[in-house]
Amino acid sequence: MRILIYLLACLMCFAHAQTPSEEFPHMAALAPGNKVVLYWKFNDTHITFELHGQTTGWVGVGLSPNGGMIDADIYVGWVKDGKANITDRMGLPDSQGFPPLDEKQNIELLDGSEADGWTRLKFRREIPACESTDLAITTDTTRVIYALGAEDPSGDDIVSADYHQVGLEKRGTRSLLILESNGDVTPPAGETYETFELLNGNLTVPQKDTYYNCRLFEFPTLSSKHHMVKIEPVIQAGNELHVHHILLYQCNRNVLQNSSTLLTNEECYTPNMPPDFINCNSVFHGWAIGGGTFHYPNHAGFPLGTEDSPRYVVMETHYDNPQIKSDIQDNSGLRITYTSQLRDYDAAVIELGHSVSPYEHLIPPNAESFLSHGNCHHTCLKETMAHNNQDSIKIFGSFLHSHLLGREMTLRHFRGNEELPFIARDQSYDFNYQEAKIFSKEIEIKSGDSMQVVCNYNSKQRANFTTGGLGTQQEMCLSYVYYYPKIPLFKCLSNPTMASAYGYFGVTNYRFTASPSVHGTLNDILIMEPAELAGKRLDEVMTSTPWDETRADTFSAYLRDAKQQPRCETNIPLNMQPSSFYAERIVQPYVPPEKKCGGCVTLMANAALTVMMMMLGLFINSVY
Repeated sequence: MRILIYLLACLMCFAHAQTPSEEFPHMAALAPGNKVVLYWKFNDTHITFELHGQTTGWVGVGLSPNGGMIDADIYVGWVKDGKANITDRMGLPDSQGFPPLDEKQNIELLDGSEADGWTRLKFRREIPACESTDLAITTDTTRVIYALGAEDPSGDDIVSADYHQVGLEKRGTRSLLILESNGDVTPPAGETYETFELLNGNLTVPQKDTYYNCRLFEFPTLSSKHHMVKIEPVIQAGNELHVHHILLYQCNRNVLQNSSTLLTNEECYTPNMPPDFINCNSVFHGWAIGGGTFHYPNHAGFPLGTEDSPRYVVMETHYDNPQIKSDIQDNSGLRITYTSQLRDYDAAVIELGHSVSPYEHLIPPNAESFLSHGNCHHTCLKETMAHNNQDSIKIFGSFLHSHLLGREMTLRHFRGNEELPFIARDQSYDFNYQEAKIFSKEIEIKSGDSMQVVCNYNSKQRANFTTGGLGTQQEMCLSYVYYYPKIPLFKCLSNPTMASAYGYFGVTNYRFTASPSVHGTLNDILIMEPAELAGKRLDEVMTSTPWDETRADTFSAYLRDAKQQPRCETNIPLNMQPSSFYAERIVQPYVPPEKKCGGCVTLMANAALTVMMMMLGLFINSVY
């Protein structure tokens, strides 16, 4: 049974606003000072929004493909003379910042009120796009834009003069996962729970527009196996708009080099991060603003207290501080719930995609679209499943992860040379908005299946090659999948062999001038042959090549089809065969079905239907 979760603690944070008309499973503050708050819920066909704005004028919210008004699907409403109004509008390139009315009003007003300086509007629409000027609501990351006006329209509708009023300049954008599932939130009967919290220790947030804080924790020592069943955000009251997202990284070692680093805060992605932090780079949970609690399925739990359970973790918190305040103190974080009453299955996480490497993950400059591919070879899955006498696993959630160049990500699923429906996809990826997604339906991965992560990068503003690595200016192409039953596999990656990749540039022989590491660069590689390139560094040759979109497409296809090296990391001995492979040619690529409206709820359509029914009644009466 799915039930609506309403975070009472968060409601108290917005007590100055109007109380929502009902309990909503999702909520996000959009504007500084919590002056615009959005609540929402959805089913298979429709989504209901309730928008609260601190104004006695108009308030607007929109769904944007890029964070701006152009091509956005915009809804603007107000309460005038006690009557609530909502309008469906569109952002046009030539509208000079003013969104004109959409020809069809594919929106239904449900309720609205104005009190204590706040305007509240409740409305719904269909999830698919009902016409070309509408935007479909998908599971992708959505840029939500908002605006406030100081006064109601002077007439029956807002005009340009109303929209550009002086005195209330409140506009902005916020990324959200609108169609986010909460999973099954009804706990099994009879379970008892304990909790622990990972909090930021009253951190004073630096005076930076964007700040990434990393804090190292040790999990509680347990004398027996337990199951982690829930992870929920703990956001300090008043800091809802500053705490943007939280990531939890499992550390690769169960021993610290320096125990004094525990419970210390460090700026993430900097060269001076302690080694104990750098060894923590496997994501196993993510939360972002607007998101809720992550529930493991009732029949599975993440094991704690076992030999291979996480002992140390790093929590990364992304803070927004656009006003560069110096007085923000924060003790936000995550609360983990666990139980000694074991569920039927052990859940786990597998890291999929392209190996994180500065030598094999190569992204050329000056490309609006460049695809990287990382494969989880079927042999890796087959052998680790066989070790547990399993013929399948069930994936119930995923977390997509790339860095600043990432624009789209897809986790593909293959059975032989046929492609099955995507496991996960985000065509509007935002590095600054990352969150684990729970699927409404579990996905079965059978022994012999394979998976592939595809990342689409925009490197138009880069002058040099971008390579794989841990820093935000480097790149990753990874998907973390949550699944059960647990198999002895934690990484299933691939990369083009270096010989294949460098062969594109005519390099036939090379050597390293420094010890290869994840912190290395292409400058570490000295070309030996052919003679005309001998003595040059690899990065010099690669960057000197003139790069445009056509050449980038050619290079992407070359790397995709080049010989691949599997990276199958397990906690059992594994004789991985083959030692290299070519990605399978897919004869039947998957094409997502197009979602269509089932007859949009529209104000104009309803009026037209009423007129048609009246005319039909008159016609019948005249005949009989």
